[in-house]
Amino acid sequence: MKKGILLLLGMFFQQVIQAQTLHALFVADTKDPLLSTACQRDLEVMHRQCTQIASALRVRLNEQTLSGDALNRSNLNRLIDSLKVEPQDVIFFYYSGHGYNESKRNDAFPLLYLHKEAAERSQNPSLKALHTALKTKKARLCVSFGDCCNNLSSNTRGMVSRKPLIRGLMLTNDSLNAAYRKLFGEASGDVLIASSQPPQTSCAHADSGSYYTRAFDEALELASRYNRSISWQALLKDTQGRLNQHVATRDRKSIYEIHLSGQPFAVVTDPKPDFQRINQYLNALTDVQRPEAERYALLTQVKEYFTKKARIDIYVNTTLGEVQPIEQVIQRLYLNAGKIQRINLIERLSTVSSDGVHYERAAIQEIW
Repeated sequence: MKKGILLLLGMFFQQVIQAQTLHALFVADTKDPLLSTACQRDLEVMHRQCTQIASALRVRLNEQTLSGDALNRSNLNRLIDSLKVEPQDVIFFYYSGHGYNESKRNDAFPLLYLHKEAAERSQNPSLKALHTALKTKKARLCVSFGDCCNNLSSNTRGMVSRKPLIRGLMLTNDSLNAAYRKLFGEASGDVLIASSQPPQTSCAHADSGSYYTRAFDEALELASRYNRSISWQALLKDTQGRLNQHVATRDRKSIYEIHLSGQPFAVVTDPKPDFQRINQYLNALTDVQRPEAERYALLTQVKEYFTKKARIDIYVNTTLGEVQPIEQVIQRLYLNAGKIQRINLIERLSTVSSDGVHYERAAIQEIW
């Protein structure tokens, strides 16, 4: 009998010691005229989730929030510097507010728009740099999550007039806790998440908060449906699917990096149009060695590479000619097969649409 009790106690303490403290760091722009209410809703969602996670892991919750007038780079640095972390702890960093990116940067993850004055904008930290700083604390698991815009400017986040429809089902505490323990109690390494890829914006609603945060919340609540196969990659794929169910965020794509011990490296960052594949497609339209029926069938594939209203600058050899809509351009290429020797897509003169996958403006060179 005593042996059985000791075994149960040992199992209990083994579960507890795996993560002694969950450090939840919440940063939100609750004073912003546009996002204040949405950011407050996001804080409520994350507070509830982290409370549930700490309960499932049977660990202490160290929750700290930086918002309102206190939101600035100096206070954020102090918050991170003062963090005392043990090797088995978990860090969960969450940001809700405005964000942006810059064309000169090679980092697909956004800059956090803490300082809006032009003279202070250089102080704005990147999400990835903050994640790197948090990783130096050497927690067992470090998760950094930014719900903000990632467009190539400092424009404000998009607000929509319709609340996202949150679908869900009731789960037992046991099944939900098992999912929390799998994701936060057993994983070792780090996860970096941004709600949008460049050059996209993110969306929010004043009553229900940010769309991606809500999608993440719902996916996490329903994570137990994966049973033993639940993983961070499965969770984030599910979050993306839920985000795309809404009209306002149908073309939005999140980005993430997952580095976990014993698991293959997973990364979804800044997926751009396949330049080589588009070149092959354009040249196939003019290839007289292909059967005409095959070339004709290729006309319908244009939507895979260009937006419906895409405009194309046409260079004939080295001379800029007309600007035509994409439908007219592909018809031109098809009809001039045999005359055009080669097509070159000029990437530096082309512009990707907000979905990050299709061109909305492009330049091509026709070699006659």
